[in-house]
Amino acid sequence: MVVGLAVGAVVLIVGGVFGKLYLDYSDEPGGGPGEQPVAQCELSAELRAQARVSSFRLIQAPHESAKGLKQSHCAWEQTKGKDGRDPRTLSFLVYDFSKFSDKQDRNLEQAKSNYSGFTGYAAGQQAKPVQGVGDEAIIVIPSSPADLTEVNLLARKGAVVWNIRYSGRDKGFFSDSEFPIEDAEAVVRKTAEELTKR
Repeated sequence: MVVGLAVGAVVLIVGGVFGKLYLDYSDEPGGGPGEQPVAQCELSAELRAQARVSSFRLIQAPHESAKGLKQSHCAWEQTKGKDGRDPRTLSFLVYDFSKFSDKQDRNLEQAKSNYSGFTGYAAGQQAKPVQGVGDEAIIVIPSSPADLTEVNLLARKGAVVWNIRYSGRDKGFFSDSEFPIEDAEAVVRKTAEELTKR
């Protein structure tokens, strides 16, 4: 009788552990469909599908004054039940210096300085220049935990600078793992191409 109870308890515990693992594995991340994106944050449906993100959230809107730096922070996240079970996030900051002052050459210099400041933090990280995107661009692959893929792309076109970040992981039954870095690079590059062609 005691042995039967002990075996039953072990079966219940093991069943509970595997049940929790299965629920975590099969649970899809994300929330509702999000907000309507503002113009500087809009991405094509094709890119959103590739990145597996469809829920927009404006983290920071640009100020309404005529002069000064106009900064936006755009985030594309997942919609529960639509974008799959592997978590992904695509976000980007837009630094628009085009109306920073009345002097266009000063605005351009501010953007170049801002871009240089961002690329300076890439020292010690895996970084490589990107051809054909804006006036200058660089991909940075920061050191990240083993179960996470993260890629950043910094781009400048004229007096506008973009700092793009795509990250996520593939869910596993026992543990999560990173997804192919090439997939993340393709997403940030396509994002930069769309944003810099406006």
